[in-house]
Amino acid sequence: MRESLLNILQGGEFNVEESFEIPGKQAEFAKIPEFLFDSQVGVYLSHWSRKIQAGESGLWAHQAHALEALGRGENVVISTGTASGKSLIFRALALHKVHLNSDERVVVFYPLRALVADQLSGWRDMARKVGFEENDIGQVDGSVATKERESVMANSKIILMTPDVCHAWMMPRIGMKAIRQFVGSLSTLIIDEAHTLEGVFGSNFAFLIRRLTAARNHVLGKQVKTNSLQIVAATATIANPEDHLGKLTGAKFSVVDHEMDQAPRHERIVAHIECAENEEFAVTKDIQHRLLESGDDGTFITFVDSRKGAELLAIDSQDSGVLPYRAGYDKDDREHIERLLHAGKLQGIVSTSALELGIDIPHLRIGINVGIPQTRKAYRQRLGRVARNKPGGFVVVATKNAFKRYGTSFEEYHEMSVEPSYLYLDNRFMQFAHGRCLADELESLKSSPSLPTHIRWPTGFGDVYSASRPGGNRPQEFDAIAERGGDMPHRNYPLRNDGEINFQIRKGKNGFSLGEMSLTQALRECYPGATYLHMARAFEVIAWRMSSFESFIEVKPGNPSRSTRPRIRTWVNASLNLSDIINGHFRRNEKNGFLAECQMQITERVEGYVDGLSGEFRPYQDLRQRNPNMRAYSRNFRTSGIVLCIDEDWFKTNGVKRLFSDRLREIFVHEYSILPQDVDSVATNISVQTPESGGHRNGCVAVFDQTSGSLRLTERLYRNFDHIFKRLLDAVKSDYDAGELPSIVERVRTELAEFSASRLVVDSDKGTSDKSEKTYISDEGVSDKPEETYIRVFTPGSRVCYRRQGQASEDVEIIQPTIMYEELMYQIKVAPKLGRKPGRQWVAADSVEESGDADAWGYAWWNRETETYEDPPDE
Repeated sequence: MRESLLNILQGGEFNVEESFEIPGKQAEFAKIPEFLFDSQVGVYLSHWSRKIQAGESGLWAHQAHALEALGRGENVVISTGTASGKSLIFRALALHKVHLNSDERVVVFYPLRALVADQLSGWRDMARKVGFEENDIGQVDGSVATKERESVMANSKIILMTPDVCHAWMMPRIGMKAIRQFVGSLSTLIIDEAHTLEGVFGSNFAFLIRRLTAARNHVLGKQVKTNSLQIVAATATIANPEDHLGKLTGAKFSVVDHEMDQAPRHERIVAHIECAENEEFAVTKDIQHRLLESGDDGTFITFVDSRKGAELLAIDSQDSGVLPYRAGYDKDDREHIERLLHAGKLQGIVSTSALELGIDIPHLRIGINVGIPQTRKAYRQRLGRVARNKPGGFVVVATKNAFKRYGTSFEEYHEMSVEPSYLYLDNRFMQFAHGRCLADELESLKSSPSLPTHIRWPTGFGDVYSASRPGGNRPQEFDAIAERGGDMPHRNYPLRNDGEINFQIRKGKNGFSLGEMSLTQALRECYPGATYLHMARAFEVIAWRMSSFESFIEVKPGNPSRSTRPRIRTWVNASLNLSDIINGHFRRNEKNGFLAECQMQITERVEGYVDGLSGEFRPYQDLRQRNPNMRAYSRNFRTSGIVLCIDEDWFKTNGVKRLFSDRLREIFVHEYSILPQDVDSVATNISVQTPESGGHRNGCVAVFDQTSGSLRLTERLYRNFDHIFKRLLDAVKSDYDAGELPSIVERVRTELAEFSASRLVVDSDKGTSDKSEKTYISDEGVSDKPEETYIRVFTPGSRVCYRRQGQASEDVEIIQPTIMYEELMYQIKVAPKLGRKPGRQWVAADSVEESGDADAWGYAWWNRETETYEDPPDE
């Protein structure tokens, strides 16, 4: 198949913008560590190495190095390339340890259910060859019935698990005998595909690991000192693996990285094939047909970043042995495709990112990517799927300037390091959610409610945990997230964004299932009247069936030549009522302009679809007259975000607002290492409710959290708006392709010069007050006022008056000041009251004032740069 690709690249029928070769290399070997021969694992590895490696006895050098470190009891992160044998390392360790001590238990975390299923057979195959029974390797994920999971926990020694099931099912049941015993026997924790653990999901996982460790420590008691938990992590694409895994788990790691990778590599030809705008699919189909016509051995894999795209690229080649693969398939369908793929009975597979991770298919020769992968991590993973046992190639089909628009060539893009991994461990709303879960778990274990020690909890978690416990002194800002958690925090605080409704897709009202999808996906792929593609077959969506008992979408066989495209509208309903403005975060000018952080209701609504045959838009309001099942459906969720209003005609043009809001969001997520999919921005259909009036506001843009219930990721955009706006000014000045954006930003800067920073404070005795201070705009950007290095602050130990919103003031003790989110904050100690224990918390400096006793408090100079008390130098 490589020869066929070379013919395609050299034949002149396709425009090859750039190509280069990644050379192959020979493997380097090292002896199998001696300690592994204390079990059957060492013998197995010796036989395996001679069989697989053409008579060579030993492991690849980096495998041996990693196992030596693991044999010494170290935590190890294996950050070597794809196809470098990472799975063999942690399988060998786990089976060796359990072979020597049958009472030990191992958990292997995989981020996706499909990956658990894919890896289970490999685990069981190796386990069988070293003397284990099949049931010694168990599976606990969403595909395993709840009633079967407890039996798996009781009888299996090594369990493959998704983090979601661990959090939502296992941890709430931590007091049950089988689970408690399993956790107490846990000696090894394995984290595969660790680069996926970032953003909201990864940050939640970081707290889950610490909660699991806390439960284990409690069960072991004093024995924990001699029974340390060993952690192994594996990933092919991660920046700064030691740092990331340290933050993720709270443990220290040794690193086996790319520079130590001694696995063999086959050469690969890599190319960028040019296509016209919106012609990526057509060119990709042509390439697929050429590869199929060659009849060469091997299989190609095409990656596309949409489920519908995977179906479309496979639908006209299924007779030639090409199938689609994506999330949402029924278990039987997914396993059927996987069996054909592993057996080499497919000539091609078209996949979303579902086959990006962890699969090892030796006969995958050629990779094709539709467009540039969304991240360099994804690119490295996809490139690594091909040419594992023979030379191969990888092609990106994209427009001529696809790489140049980012200021690189394809080869430079290939050589660049992967993006950093993002964690939000200091997010106090996420901390509160996990504090609630931890409190329930400690109660279930009949443990002390105090924060467990000997665990590296993220900064600030101790204070937030105290506030999250029943009867704790909970600040008002946590009321919304506390209400969301209710009495079942594990279920109501899911690890991945929000636990929205899932639909089964059924052929007929009582027919068999074609799989499932979330509400968000259904609005885009399976709306009423849509042509829905499943395993390269066309179905027509008849109706959504929703009741209190079940929710499913009914489909019937459809016309494969018919296509549809949804028309989705997004609304933002924001409120500037006093109770909905967060922490008084509000700025305004005298021309009805404002900047606010506030509560929002987001609505996504599919209003109809465009018929691909006629090109006509068919609104549901018309279709429903003839068929009541043809109706609009919506997704609604509560969150928070910032709204900027410039009440000027020039800013009310949708194109102007979209340019500005998109770039503002881009700068913001880049500056604070926030995953782009965790926040969104809109420039139209924004309705703002104010105390004086409500309704649509044409001059508004909004940036908001995509997480239902909100983690307030966009809080930093409000607090540091001056800093972000300066970044935006600098960016557009140096961007030669920015078009009219520089002039838009300059005009916004002029408007912001008139804004005042208003802090709305509720005083139970005096009503509402508006404390404003002028905002300054200069060529350097926006700032609240000229920054001073030395500030007069309360001295430590000062007894002062703290006034929390909506409540009477109380006496507190100053512990220390700090600058947090560009604002002066105090850490205070709150005195015990009836039903409340003493605690510490951070509060805004303007909520603290002198008490009536002048001898109880004092002032001193404080250097905000060094955060030390010191007198300013003489002028």
